[in-house]
Amino acid sequence: MAWYHKAKSKAEKLVHRGLDRHVRVAVTGLSGAGKTAFVTSVINQLLHAPVEGHLTFLEPCRERRFKASKLAMHQELHIPKFDYQGCFGSLVDANPIWPSSTRNISQANISCRYKVKDKWLRKVSKDSTLTVEILDYPGEWLLDLPLLRLSFKEWSELCQQYLRRERRQQYASDVVKQLSELQYSEPVDEAEIDKLLSSVANDYRTALYDYRKYNKDFSLALPGRFLLPGELEGSPVLSFFPVISSDILSLDWEQFESQSLLKILERRYNYYQKHIIRPFFEEYFSKVDRQIVLIDTNSILESDYESYLDFKHTIERLLEGFSYGRSNWLKRLFSPSIDKLLIATTKADLVPPDQHASLESFMQKTVAQVKNDIGYEGVDVETMAIASVATSEPVTTEHDGKQLHCVKGLDVESRESVIHYPGKVPSKTLSREEWRKLEIDFSPFAVPCFSPDEPLPHIRMDKVLQFLIGDKFV
Repeated sequence: MAWYHKAKSKAEKLVHRGLDRHVRVAVTGLSGAGKTAFVTSVINQLLHAPVEGHLTFLEPCRERRFKASKLAMHQELHIPKFDYQGCFGSLVDANPIWPSSTRNISQANISCRYKVKDKWLRKVSKDSTLTVEILDYPGEWLLDLPLLRLSFKEWSELCQQYLRRERRQQYASDVVKQLSELQYSEPVDEAEIDKLLSSVANDYRTALYDYRKYNKDFSLALPGRFLLPGELEGSPVLSFFPVISSDILSLDWEQFESQSLLKILERRYNYYQKHIIRPFFEEYFSKVDRQIVLIDTNSILESDYESYLDFKHTIERLLEGFSYGRSNWLKRLFSPSIDKLLIATTKADLVPPDQHASLESFMQKTVAQVKNDIGYEGVDVETMAIASVATSEPVTTEHDGKQLHCVKGLDVESRESVIHYPGKVPSKTLSREEWRKLEIDFSPFAVPCFSPDEPLPHIRMDKVLQFLIGDKFV
């Protein structure tokens, strides 16, 4: 019977190994959406998960099966580690501030020990481990995905439309003039033109960045690495720019010599596609199980109608990458494995609780069509209004003889307690005229003093965790 015991032992080892489960969650969103605060909060909530009554909507916590968790090393040593201690430290400091925003890709691993629920698996082992891998990266990088289907000429035409819009003239006029005066057909020495390419590309990126910074621009200011270069900062791979001259765009580009400025720019663009965009998404789409996209809906509602339309178009382009069935080109390229997508509108702590449903509804209707497309392809899609780290508490005051629901927090400048009413949040998308009449003010609060020994206060992070990883605690 030695063979029987040997086979049984081997089978038990395989089952034990199978009980050590992994799930990789990718976190993204455009600048200002709160990615760093979100990742910090996810880690913090899981580290405090065993606290009774803490994460009531996370199934293993509600059933008291969550035993313990700890930060662990991740296997991809080429990916920087997410600085949880530094980010959490900035929130619980004597003078608390928000942690620095996401500028590059990073990863964190949390090992969660829990009691096995499945009665058959319990016969082999009463406990199991779920390793949650969190990948944090700038949402601007995801916007590079459509470039894989655009030639250099098609991208240039897109940029021409972007730069010539009237509301961007103040920031783009100088660089438009500069790009229009270049001699694209003249032969140049590629080895000697690096300085020119670097200088003009830098001016182009600066124009995009300045407009975006001061005007809440949500347009497809591509490539994404121009705005957030990460480790590519200062590298020659970003030393290219679009051709926006109508005279040049109307020509057949096959007639240009290989050493012309136009062909050199085209080769740089193609290199960016092949060596920067494609490798990143091959790794990203092939290994990620769950995705969350964070959206700062508050900033959208505070902007003008044109910015809203830009944002709507941009977020649709950002999300369409998850609609794998669309011509199947993405599936052929990257073999995506994502089966759950959460679209979360952040900073819900700036809105009274009775308006959270309206905040979520507005965001739902903004992304309704692309959400439907993604769901049709078999991806489980959910939307939520959340606050990764809550900085306020709900209060009720009297105004004109009526009860008014508000939020109370600390003033950013004085750190004195203040009560604020942000206005009525729309529950549906608005016409241009309705947008003009919208009176909204989502004034942020200062980071309050948090105890380093208590979990960070939040809004619906337990529901977030249940959707993203709850089904893995079997």
